[in-house]
Amino acid sequence: MKISRFFQRNKLILAAFFLPVLLTVAAMAVTGIYPFGESQIAVIDMYHQYVPFLSELQYKLQNGGSLFYTWDGAGGCNFWNLLAYYGASPLNLILALFPEKFIMEAVTVILLIKIGLAGSFMAMYLRYISRRWDWAAVAFSTMYALCSYVLAYYWCVMWMDAVALLPLCILGLNRLMDDGKPALYTVSLALIVFTNYYMAIMVCIFILVYYSVLYFTKNRWHGIRHCAVTTGKAVGFSFLAIGMAAVMLLPTYISMQSTYYISAEMPESLSFYNDAIDVINQLLPYSELTYREGLPNLYCGMMVVILLVFYLTGKTFSLREKLINSIFLMVMFLSLNVNMLDFIWHGFHFPNQLPYRYTFVICFVLIAIAYRTFRRLEDIDTRTIWMVFAAGLMYYMFAQKVLTGHIDDMDLFFYGGIAWLALYCAVLLLRKRKLVTRGSFVMLIVVIVAAEMISSVCTAFDTVGNTQRTSYFENYDDVTALAESREDEMARMEISYNYILNCPALYHYKGLSQFSSSINADTTELMEKIGLEGEPGKNRFNYNQTNPVTNAMLNVKYLISKNLPVDDPDFVKVDSQGNSTLYESIYPLSIGYMTGTEIRTWDTSSDNPFVVLDNYVKAATSNRYDQVFRMEENPDVLANNATVSIDGDGQMTADIEDTSEDAEVVLEYRADESQKYYVFVEADNADEITVYDEKEAYEKIGIMNDCGSIVNIGTVEAGETFDISIKYENGEAGDITCYVAALDYDTWNDAYAILSERTLEVTDSGDSFIEGTVDAGDGGMLVTSVPYDMGWTLKVDGQEQGIQELTGGVFISVALDEGVHEIELSFRPPGLVAGLIITAVSVLLLILLIRLGSRRYRLPGRSTAGRGVSLSVDEECPDGRGRQEEEISQPSSMPGSESGEEKGYAGEGSDYNRRT
Repeated sequence: MKISRFFQRNKLILAAFFLPVLLTVAAMAVTGIYPFGESQIAVIDMYHQYVPFLSELQYKLQNGGSLFYTWDGAGGCNFWNLLAYYGASPLNLILALFPEKFIMEAVTVILLIKIGLAGSFMAMYLRYISRRWDWAAVAFSTMYALCSYVLAYYWCVMWMDAVALLPLCILGLNRLMDDGKPALYTVSLALIVFTNYYMAIMVCIFILVYYSVLYFTKNRWHGIRHCAVTTGKAVGFSFLAIGMAAVMLLPTYISMQSTYYISAEMPESLSFYNDAIDVINQLLPYSELTYREGLPNLYCGMMVVILLVFYLTGKTFSLREKLINSIFLMVMFLSLNVNMLDFIWHGFHFPNQLPYRYTFVICFVLIAIAYRTFRRLEDIDTRTIWMVFAAGLMYYMFAQKVLTGHIDDMDLFFYGGIAWLALYCAVLLLRKRKLVTRGSFVMLIVVIVAAEMISSVCTAFDTVGNTQRTSYFENYDDVTALAESREDEMARMEISYNYILNCPALYHYKGLSQFSSSINADTTELMEKIGLEGEPGKNRFNYNQTNPVTNAMLNVKYLISKNLPVDDPDFVKVDSQGNSTLYESIYPLSIGYMTGTEIRTWDTSSDNPFVVLDNYVKAATSNRYDQVFRMEENPDVLANNATVSIDGDGQMTADIEDTSEDAEVVLEYRADESQKYYVFVEADNADEITVYDEKEAYEKIGIMNDCGSIVNIGTVEAGETFDISIKYENGEAGDITCYVAALDYDTWNDAYAILSERTLEVTDSGDSFIEGTVDAGDGGMLVTSVPYDMGWTLKVDGQEQGIQELTGGVFISVALDEGVHEIELSFRPPGLVAGLIITAVSVLLLILLIRLGSRRYRLPGRSTAGRGVSLSVDEECPDGRGRQEEEISQPSSMPGSESGEEKGYAGEGSDYNRRT
């Protein structure tokens, strides 16, 4: 009986959850998303970042690993910091219920739950701001859950928590201001901050701006004291919410000081982005969906646009209220167009692609305004509806001629938009002429909204695209089995060809490659210097099959090849699973090794990675060997539709002759003797870089075109040539950097013998620690390949020592006296204990304040009737049950209120308090 009563009382909230979820699932079925086909929703960064990181979290949850640190990527990194951006959502605990190979389906389920919660929480908010409560709230909630922001950025699954929680947070803010009840606001804001600090920045800025709208649409001026008390409560509980999330926030803030993100600076000059008409057009169906670069995502339903026009042009709502909301919308419009405001909204940082990451707050406000207007449709006359329809037709005819540059499918935009406009206006006219009952009218709106939303979701899936599930998980069982076979060994492993930029996290092996917003900038810079594919501004470095010097330095002992064998004499086959093979380096070097103190003189300043590696060998061997790479100079340059000037030392400049045509530059090298060659190439604005030789012209080696790396191209016989082809397709070229070298194996063998003479013998290791012993001989420097992060603790012979030596500015090192030493490295996120204490104190303080009672927080002079919290179902609810009380806070009937009158709050405002 109680369960039945619960479902009856909350059926519309449940419907608001399931309707957008079912529409999304239906769109997945139409577009062939697994299990309805072989495609998957993982695209762009979800493909390379989010799924691998969530896979690593799943692995730790299922196997009891530490959440503080991981060796599976970046050579080792702060996993707590990764969680703060990618995986802190409580819903991610669901990952533990799924088998590893079904990580994609687990992430899809979590995404669907977030979309459903966005609908439910929006329905709760709409219920709070309106006395009427029927199926119309389900329709408007669905428009929020499936707005164009969600449809464009759904693959940024970690952002969707903030989208879902925003209505709950603003509902809580309303309750705090009206009833003095802080719990909902504080807890929901704390959840937003905890789940994703980055999105929390935008939500907090929104609350800061939107609070004034809430305050001045709720109240006439009651004096400075009233304003100060209300604002003080909002500020105080906001800080309390941030304190509740300190266990995640404080360690993350400290760790983020070493990332590229922190280095952003406010633009010095003011600039504007878009034409006003282009931005306004984004409110309409089938407008440009921005999932990489483009205009802001503002669309949330044709009905919202129609009702917004009614709101602004009608007389239903007070001029004061409309003026306040109009000023707010104007501020948001300027934020979308002014670089400095946009910079602030993004947390004082310009995003790398994916612009306007805060537009979901605009969709939220627009839908709330539209819903309140919908509740007052009886005030809209037939003539106004016809005028809106006519104005809409004129706009579409204008847009068809003028806005061709930003509309991908003009026919769909034009005819589809007019169709939805006509359909909504027709239903509105039917209701105005009493041809349908209110219940039937509301259900018609729900059906049309559902049809419009599923059309938009299908269009979005088609626009954003998808990937193939079978290729993503190809050889997954084989690779993970090979990785697990060496799991207990403290040695790094990599895949010979990384088609996913976070393979170590996806397959759970101790590796180097990582693509992450929280990656250490110093580590990335050094990795770029020694020839890994990386750049701090691109937040990544990636391993390609490279040279023995780099492999030894970075403790890369194993190499996994999928489908194709590794043709490299530096590696020998040791195991295989299915079509995957495990190889072991003939030059293994422990994660720690002894060198002379000359390692402190390692010069990493050169832009030539082969020179940097030569300098490393020289410093690590106490100046015994100063050159292990022989450089190849003076290639023959062939150009098609381009001119190339050679600037020396591997530097060239290419200019396109005819910018309307494709161009190509070919650098041809001839081998003086049979040997293995390594190539490093960077080319500005290149679309494709490949290396091939004359003997196997079709066996091309692709090189990433946005940042260079040392690539092992194999053995080239004496007298043969190999070409480096650089292709341009966008009519723009630029600087080319190209270095080609061969390794002097005699010199390297001697150098390796010195480096491997005294190494750290690892006796125990785990996710966040290493223990071992090392014979320091006569003394010197113990150099590890562990990248430094704040949070590492070093102990030598049981005595803690400050980490003051960083080889290359990155690798943890320590000077040791002669003899055998016990070494212990352990990691704990910096600020974790302090953050935990702040969180505990904040939670206890909130509980204490709640226990003191809501009466302590009520505004002085504010009457209960003025709060206007009646939540009665409209008498014409389609289920025919009549008028009921649905409680969120304290229900109360407002004396003198008319049927259909709305509460005087929710930010969209009302003159109810003045009328009562």
